[in-house]
Amino acid sequence: MTRQAKKRANQAIGSGRYLLRAVRALPLMQSRVIPWLVRQEIDEVPAGREVGLMKRALRQVARSRRPIIVGPWLSEVGFEVLYWIPFLTWAAKECDFGRDRLIVVSRGGAGLWYRDLAEHYEDVFSLMSVKEYRRCNEKRWSDGGNQKQMSPSVFDDDIVDLVKERRGLTDVSVLHPSVMYRLFRYYWYEKGAISLLQKHTSYRQMPAVERGASLAGLPSEYAAVRFYFRSSFPDTSDNRALVGQFVRTLAQRMPVVLLNPGLSLDDHEDFDPGIGMGVHRIDHLMTPTTNLQVQSAVIAHARVFVGTYGGLSYLGPFYGVPSIGLFSEESELVLAHLDVSRRLSRRLDAPLVTLDVREVAMIEMLFDMLDRDSPVPTAPPESAVAASSSS
Repeated sequence: MTRQAKKRANQAIGSGRYLLRAVRALPLMQSRVIPWLVRQEIDEVPAGREVGLMKRALRQVARSRRPIIVGPWLSEVGFEVLYWIPFLTWAAKECDFGRDRLIVVSRGGAGLWYRDLAEHYEDVFSLMSVKEYRRCNEKRWSDGGNQKQMSPSVFDDDIVDLVKERRGLTDVSVLHPSVMYRLFRYYWYEKGAISLLQKHTSYRQMPAVERGASLAGLPSEYAAVRFYFRSSFPDTSDNRALVGQFVRTLAQRMPVVLLNPGLSLDDHEDFDPGIGMGVHRIDHLMTPTTNLQVQSAVIAHARVFVGTYGGLSYLGPFYGVPSIGLFSEESELVLAHLDVSRRLSRRLDAPLVTLDVREVAMIEMLFDMLDRDSPVPTAPPESAVAASSSS
């Protein structure tokens, strides 16, 4: 091949790669086509093979005796608390890694979720700026087609190198989230039974979180609230009106603490219902490296969590806190996640209720009826109590 022909071929390859990245970045590709392709792929590969690959990867990491970098976790909060941490809890018990070898890498102050698992934690936002993180993570999404870490990306590898440099390490093993993602996708896409998940997870409450001096100004009893927009709860005028009314009504019954961090760290847009009587804000307490830590502490000491279904709504049961998650587009929900969240609720004995926004009006109507029609309970006369005790 002549030099000019090679040049044309390289130009064609470069153009093809650019076109492929552009097509992958299209919303339709990320929300519909790529998930469909994943389903087709796992039809061809039995789950049993993936179980074998996962166990082999865990054995290799355990036998290496090197420090183990766990992560980096760069995906959604919901997948982290509902799947990744329970998987690691099971794996650590199964393989006896040793807490002192594990260096967990996540973001936003999530280290408190891993305290029972690992001695060491590195926060991505202490390694780079939020701006750089967003730029690199969005490129990772674009190149891979979505947020899920099905394989290590260049960004993952760069973060591992930064952790090694900070800790003065030259030789490490890496336990990457792709080990978990590639196994559990069979269950998520209804190609594997729930037993696939049950055999490779261990669900237990998160380590206790102290309220701390920074939250001393909050009421002793409150509802933790965070609403944000996503495909199952899109940004519509109806949803905005409902959330505003919901927060105002809730604030009449008990103080409300808004968990909105005031930071743009992912693809979710928070809805801010504003300040009103009985509504407290804590965004001034949060930084990129502490926002999940602060939100976790508030949820852990709340009477109830209320917000968008997904993400933080899964966190409540891990702290023994009842949670309510709202959605408006049922077709955008993944039934497997709903199933796991209900099993989690029963396992940890903490209610996690998912509600269609159309059901909220019915509940409000029921409360109105109870408030209007139900007699207020009164204590029995002392004479009746005495008579009952003597009998």
